[in-house]
Amino acid sequence: MGKAENLAVGLLVGAVIGAVAAYLFGPSRRTTFDAGYQSRWDRALAEGKEAEAARKEALERELAEAKRRNTPGRL
Repeated sequence: MGKAENLAVGLLVGAVIGAVAAYLFGPSRRTTFDAGYQSRWDRALAEGKEAEAARKEALERELAEAKRRNTPGRL
């Protein structure tokens, strides 16, 4: 590959990376910039944390139930 081809490939790769970053970290189309503003990335992180907390709670309930059922001397 020549220098011009390397430049073209580099520009293309840079443009793709920039577009992905702008999509992830930029505002959505319906966004108003106020105190409640969240980018797609921030919203995805918040939803992930909520899902993690809900799953953790469910697993802790399952563990408590399993311990209760398997305790010796209990029916």
